[in-house]
Amino acid sequence: MDEGRKSDITAIKEMLNQYAVGVNTGDFDLWISLWTDDGVQMPPDTPVRIGKEQIREGMKPAFDQMNLDIAITIEEAKVYGDLGLTRCRYTLKMTPKAGGETINAMPDGKALTLYERQSDGSWKIVYDCFNSNMPPT
Repeated sequence: MDEGRKSDITAIKEMLNQYAVGVNTGDFDLWISLWTDDGVQMPPDTPVRIGKEQIREGMKPAFDQMNLDIAITIEEAKVYGDLGLTRCRYTLKMTPKAGGETINAMPDGKALTLYERQSDGSWKIVYDCFNSNMPPT
């Protein structure tokens, strides 16, 4: 693998690390900054969210109301020109900020995330699709 592709893979892995940092610290501004303006989020059991504003509307309440704890394991990272992807496993726990029991929201999740190189050379999330390996309860 050439050095350019290695550095691109390192960059998209770091993007996913920043995603986790944003979630785990409750830093919504950091988290939403990782998306392109026309990004597409495809969460389980809810309609697709197209564009940063729909993603913001869908996700901001969780950041406002919950302390989130996500753990991401990257299983695969690839780059094809100006597009990159990661295939991951993850867990997500949520604890209400108002107090209450921790919810094991995603004990065994998987995600496929596509990244697009920006004109400044940085990478941003353009598609994120995620769901559970377990059947619904």
